[in-house]
Amino acid sequence: MIQFSDAPYRFFDAKPSPLVIGMGRTVNRHLILPGPNHRIKEVVLDGATDQIRDSINRGERLMFVMNHPTHSDPQVVTEVHRRLGVGSSFMAAYDVFLRSRLTAWAMQRMGHFSIDREASDRKAMSAGIQLLKGGERALNIFPEGNVFLMNDRVSPFLDGAAFIALKAQSVLDQAAVKIVPMSMKFTHLTRPEEVVTRRMLDLGIRSGYEFPKGSTQDPVSAVTGLGRHMLAGYLKHHGFDTELLHGHATLYESLAEFSHRLMGGLEEALEIAAASDAGLLDRIVKIRSRLHQRRTASDLPGDPTLKPLADRAILALRIQGYLTPYVTVRPTIDRYDETVERIAEDFYSRAMPRSGPRRAMVRVHEPIDVGQFFHADAGNLREAVSGLTALMKSTVQAGIDALNEKNDAPGGEILESGGSEFSGS
Repeated sequence: MIQFSDAPYRFFDAKPSPLVIGMGRTVNRHLILPGPNHRIKEVVLDGATDQIRDSINRGERLMFVMNHPTHSDPQVVTEVHRRLGVGSSFMAAYDVFLRSRLTAWAMQRMGHFSIDREASDRKAMSAGIQLLKGGERALNIFPEGNVFLMNDRVSPFLDGAAFIALKAQSVLDQAAVKIVPMSMKFTHLTRPEEVVTRRMLDLGIRSGYEFPKGSTQDPVSAVTGLGRHMLAGYLKHHGFDTELLHGHATLYESLAEFSHRLMGGLEEALEIAAASDAGLLDRIVKIRSRLHQRRTASDLPGDPTLKPLADRAILALRIQGYLTPYVTVRPTIDRYDETVERIAEDFYSRAMPRSGPRRAMVRVHEPIDVGQFFHADAGNLREAVSGLTALMKSTVQAGIDALNEKNDAPGGEILESGGSEFSGS
């Protein structure tokens, strides 16, 4: 779900325990993945599996980068690595470790360590570099940084993963650092339209939205109307005019224009110089970083003026997920479920129950040689980071597209209009 943590930061280092890792992978495979929180009944793995094993045998340092479409991603990656025989560590958001002492203990013994995603976390960066240098375990990073619940479309990758890989390669004389892009596609093994539609209708009741009579016979129109209503509510709550949400042809363009105006106001308030060529997500990252630094500074008293700015930054990130058509351009059952789930998470600020059993399709790609990439840019770190990040993103997206083409599960089927009408009772 889209949220930020401004709890006081504490770095949690990895303390891998072979016993805990072995037990954890067994429990994950037999209990957690098929359990009610994830309902993953199948994990289908393909791609460059032999090349990965060859890299391990050659002693190469591996970093896995993958899309982050669901809350089940770490569990699926853990199972994939069990099958590949890869020991690995996740760089995970520090608020996950703060949930409880038991969670922190288990995460650390599984070999994972924390990162402050909203700041330049030197300890986490150093831990990642040292992990690659040591070579005993691979490093796992989700470069999107958040779960956006759009499995078929990769959001912009942040550049931290490429930076860590390049810095690690620069201090390794013999061993090669390889980045392994990994594409993940989740699809339903049944047709959960009724469950999803009832969730959508319940959201309408709770948010004060009245669906036009007969509208749920056209699920795409119904969910689009609900999403527009929800966005209007968020904007009104923050004191913004909702006229931009009226009409259909210019909805996305109007939202994009509004988002940039919103970013401009935040940058001005926080005294951030906006780069004219920066994308919306890059601007949000800089704003959140500045806000996070101020709100977590231990030597400064709480500043009440920062709370509304932080709320607007969350609003901007939420809007970013609605800026382009998704379910309307290809109305599959999977996209319908994801869209309703995203709207529900934005409304309830918590993860939603699974709507049906799923298959996880995973494609591992051929490892990218970081050293050759660095040398191709003549040692220019900024250029190398930019190019490597772009290659990782395009590779992951291409893999998702390929997995969609071979998806024969019911979740990949197109929604049918004119179905039965639900009362929402």
